[in-house]
Amino acid sequence: MPGLDRVTALGARLAFRPEHGMALSARNNPAARDLVRHALADVGRNSSLARSWAPFARRRPAGQQRHLLEAYPTLDLPVLLLWAARTATTRWPPPRRRCLLPDAQLRVFQGTGFLLAYDDPVGVARELKAFCPKP
Repeated sequence: MPGLDRVTALGARLAFRPEHGMALSARNNPAARDLVRHALADVGRNSSLARSWAPFARRRPAGQQRHLLEAYPTLDLPVLLLWAARTATTRWPPPRRRCLLPDAQLRVFQGTGFLLAYDDPVGVARELKAFCPKP
């Protein structure tokens, strides 16, 4: 529909106000507001951005991807899973027993939301440093 791209772009900017960034941070880090503001800065003025996402949205498969679920156990590489303990959609306890990755290490960050690096930057850096191989 002609004009729908403009309406969608403006609607996204109105729906995702910078104040909503605070909800992504369990510790109400004010930098989360800036993150959302910068991420959506050009959305309202750039209708081609909405048009560029439309083909992706149409091709995105719905439901579980069985071929991926079957491939996970065959992966032979280390995996670090960083898990936020306090989000609106977090399942608790973490899916340790359902993890299909054979060499996965799970690290749960208490008191964090979706933005782990904003809520606990030192903890995230510590886990990444411990996980990455030494040169």
